[in-house]
Amino acid sequence: MPNGVDMARFYLAPARRRLALLLALVVAGLWSSAADASDLTGSWRGSWISCTTGHKGTLIAEFRQINSCQYEVVFRGTFFKILPFRYAVTLDVVGYDGETTYLAGSADLGRLFGVFHYRAQANACCFTADYTSCKDQGRFEMTRSCPHRTRTSTAPSNCCSMVR
Repeated sequence: MPNGVDMARFYLAPARRRLALLLALVVAGLWSSAADASDLTGSWRGSWISCTTGHKGTLIAEFRQINSCQYEVVFRGTFFKILPFRYAVTLDVVGYDGETTYLAGSADLGRLFGVFHYRAQANACCFTADYTSCKDQGRFEMTRSCPHRTRTSTAPSNCCSMVR
């Protein structure tokens, strides 16, 4: 028959394991739901338009989360339908409001184009950014596939009407 110390170890060990497992599941669940709500990582597609000149073109972006407060975004697109461009910008997370993430950042595109400043917001499916520079101002609008959308739906989404 086990002594008192062995009995305590026998009964407490499973309880500690259950408590540790429960705590790990709770923490993992909270972390997972927070990451799912705000993670913009991935490929986005859409268009850009200059409100100054009326020029517009296609736009593709690849978002990579640097840390919980920043994303590196590589934008690729076309200008005059044939001239390609590519540049990277770091967007800082400046706030959250429910499912919407607010971002801001700047990119120096050289002497010819100057510094572009961005103010953006995104949810799980749509990204909208207003940009300004000394010579131009306009908007980026992009979407990505969302798990909650159905493939058969042909109705346009209104999620890109977030910033106006």
